[in-house]
Amino acid sequence: WPHWWKQWYQRRVRGFMSYFAALVSEIGFDLALGVHVVLALRVGFEAHQARGNERSKSAFSKALVCCVGFVVLKLLDLPLREYWWPNCISGHFLSKICDIGQIWYAAEFVHVLGGPKKIE
Repeated sequence: WPHWWKQWYQRRVRGFMSYFAALVSEIGFDLALGVHVVLALRVGFEAHQARGNERSKSAFSKALVCCVGFVVLKLLDLPLREYWWPNCISGHFLSKICDIGQIWYAAEFVHVLGGPKKIE
C-alpha cells in the first residue's frame, strides 16, 4: 500500500472511532474531542518549535483562543439560550464563529510554516 493510503486510512479509522465513542458513552464525544484537541496542540507546538517564527506563534495562539472559545460555547449552549438576551442565539451558533476563526488561523499557521525556514 502507498504511504499516503496508510495515513488516510488511519485518519478515517480515528474519525470513525470518535463517532463510535459518542454512541457507546454519554461522554464519548467529549473524550474524543479532548484527545483531538490535545493531539492538535502537540503537533502544532512541535511544528512551531521546528519551523516557527513570531507570525506562526501569533497564528497558533489565536487558533488556540478560538479552540477554547469553541469548547466553552459548546458547553454553555443551553445556559446561553436560557439566560442571555436575545435568547434566539445559542452557544452552538456562536461556536461556529470560533470554528471559522480556528480554520482561518490554522490555515495562516500552516501558510507561515510553509514559507522560508527560520534563521537561527
